[in-house]
Amino acid sequence: HHAANPQVLDIHGTFAAMVSFTGWVALATFVAQNTAAALLMRYAKTRMEPYNSAVAVLLQEVALKLPISVVLFAVECGGFGQMVQKIRRDFSERPLEWAQLSVPALLYLVTNISVYVGYDNLEAALGMVMYQSKIVFTAIFSVTLLNKKISVNQWCAVFVLVLGVIAAQGLLFPQPAPEAHAHHGHGHGKHGGGRSLAAAAEKNRVVGMGAFLLAAVCTSFASVYFEKMIKSDSKPSLWLRNLQLAMYSGVIAVAGLLINDYDEIARQGPLHGFGFWTWCAVLNNALGGLLVAVIIKYADNILRSFAQGLAIVSGAVGSYLLFDFQITAQFMLGVVLVIGAVFLYGAQASTPTELCEQLALSCLASVAPSRGDSALSDASADAPLKPAAYASVQPTEPHTADEVEEP
Repeated sequence: HHAANPQVLDIHGTFAAMVSFTGWVALATFVAQNTAAALLMRYAKTRMEPYNSAVAVLLQEVALKLPISVVLFAVECGGFGQMVQKIRRDFSERPLEWAQLSVPALLYLVTNISVYVGYDNLEAALGMVMYQSKIVFTAIFSVTLLNKKISVNQWCAVFVLVLGVIAAQGLLFPQPAPEAHAHHGHGHGKHGGGRSLAAAAEKNRVVGMGAFLLAAVCTSFASVYFEKMIKSDSKPSLWLRNLQLAMYSGVIAVAGLLINDYDEIARQGPLHGFGFWTWCAVLNNALGGLLVAVIIKYADNILRSFAQGLAIVSGAVGSYLLFDFQITAQFMLGVVLVIGAVFLYGAQASTPTELCEQLALSCLASVAPSRGDSALSDASADAPLKPAAYASVQPTEPHTADEVEEP
């Protein structure tokens, strides 16, 4: 039937590719790393001794990500000698690209520090939802800087995502703060103490939301900027790019620490407050940036969207178990809207009608496997679709801002 009607597409093959062993490993790794990043940073910031976020970012860039990238790039080049020669040649042939890379490096550094600050002031589950606002800014920067055409579905996703973030933060249907906050003082001036605690919590919440918004803006702009560089004639190694970004981030981080935190570091030492869970957070973040760069080659948009959705849900469960986070109806509504927006933004369909046609064909393929070919043939005769929408998933390099994750 497929040969007779080329409009009939291999949906079964697509789904099989999506749930292959490599796909499941990518999915599990992505979910575990994203969930662990949020929970570890929140735990280290709220349950352990205070530490300097900029030092943590410097360590994950210079002490972990840079040497790992150097080793992997050397393996790719066939030895350290060949690696050094390739770096020298790349620098001499493309000095402008080396200079331009300082822009995304600075933005990713600000992103990483802002995320630490965000989790210090906002629940892990709320932070994970808030950080998805990067989709909104990616769409805006793609249109304004790259003159990209955003599909109707993607604009719908942006609108749904905004509603989801607002709902998750409890701002869609504002409610008065519960009286339980007033009892933290154990009877000693409970009303005044309750108001001060509520005011402090609200202040922290605003700081956390602002930090995640700043992180979303920076990583979105960096991704769009990075896309312009990817589309250049040169096709450098993924590990060379990670090496360059880690090197630039390290230099900028050291300069920032010397300017802003020199007295504190001189008095307490750079590793003050670094306990076991803090080191776990730093290690997870460093490896996570490298893992995402690899995972992105073996997972399509739908699989990555599914992983992001699972990470948000697992982050909410972890927040409930570890931090007594109250999962409200508004939060659940926000999570559903955000996950739906992530799927909608990454979908191949460009209009709601085309998306419905794809979903209808998917249902036909799953509920009537024995008659799938004939059913799809009949359906496709009236509803032609783009073949690319169901092309088999193949490992690809990231070529768009939507596919470029912050290192």
